[in-house]
Amino acid sequence: MAHIPLTVTARQRYDAPPDLVFRAFTEPALLTRWFSPSADVAIEVLAHDLRPTGRYRFRYRQADGETSVVTGQFCEVSRPRRLVCTWTWEPPDAHAGIETLLTIDLVPDGEGTLVSVTHERFPDQKSRDRHDSGWHTTLPRLRQVLR
Repeated sequence: MAHIPLTVTARQRYDAPPDLVFRAFTEPALLTRWFSPSADVAIEVLAHDLRPTGRYRFRYRQADGETSVVTGQFCEVSRPRRLVCTWTWEPPDAHAGIETLLTIDLVPDGEGTLVSVTHERFPDQKSRDRHDSGWHTTLPRLRQVLR
């Protein structure tokens, strides 16, 4: 079996300018409309201080009422091209306390934007695969906000 790096990479192209796509990743009112793996998972922005060293905290609520919270710190905020932050699940999540690194790059592509998400520093294959699935189902949902 081939070794799979413990990094997730997901790419998606949108028919929207980089500034609008950046806003969708950074404005709480827009994030709550799409930033989850499915329509059955609601996101609530509990904290969002968009600046280097600023912190964020999101609560995800499943259809069955189960919740999970992710928190982190913004490392780089380069509007409208790049966003880098840490990503850490809180207890009781199985991967609680493990800090990963998330980089979102936005590249102009004609009239649109190519988004490249790199999520790295996973401790094991299970955690990496969970996030790979999450990003590949979350990114397509951004289209509904950009229409």
